[in-house]
Amino acid sequence: MPNTSSSQSFTSFVTGWLIRHRYFVEQLTCASSLDETNRISLEEQQSLVTQFLSHCLQYYQEKFAAVSVAGDNVFTFFCPPWFNSYAKLILWVGDFKPSLVFKLTEVSVDNLTRHQKDRISSLKSETMRKEREVMRDFALVQQSVADPPVMLAARRVGAVGMVDGEESDLEEAMEVLKAGMAAAMNNADQLRCSTVGKVVEILTPPQAIKVLKTIGELHLRLREVNSERDHQRA
Repeated sequence: MPNTSSSQSFTSFVTGWLIRHRYFVEQLTCASSLDETNRISLEEQQSLVTQFLSHCLQYYQEKFAAVSVAGDNVFTFFCPPWFNSYAKLILWVGDFKPSLVFKLTEVSVDNLTRHQKDRISSLKSETMRKEREVMRDFALVQQSVADPPVMLAARRVGAVGMVDGEESDLEEAMEVLKAGMAAAMNNADQLRCSTVGKVVEILTPPQAIKVLKTIGELHLRLREVNSERDHQRA
């Protein structure tokens, strides 16, 4: 049976998480706008970066816990109600594509050293390779449900009825699909988190603050657009 409480509980978590997210974005914006004379110390900048990364990690840890017990409702996480219409157009396995981080880094930081550029280029290639692996595994899960015996049983639902054994085959196939989709999302989320973390490791604290500010602002803008549309519809 669908476990609607998992997605509802996570939606409630997201509401509180966004409040904290806005606070962190304000802190990142303030830190990135100060000149060298008034800038906070490197230790304070690094602390802010660490806190924001922990804040983002919490989102994915809570999401993993919710997806793990979602049952039929796992499909909700691939088109989540806490994202707006535009965000859903660019979703990649239920969230942002990991390689998007490199584009955001490019537009946020203009003083990368040659060594940093080389390391980021190498990391980008590695990340895109892992993206292809995630999509390959995801496609295999979807393909398993499209096998002829399963599709034949699915077509019989609501039509002539299923013969002995077909119902159990269909149920088993759906369980495989749900487990496979949950695993694919978990792998994608791990890649998202590790990519951001590895990029930050390459950057200096001031550079990392600029990149994380851009990432944080993008998420907020997408959410705020959604809130405005929901308000207008109401």
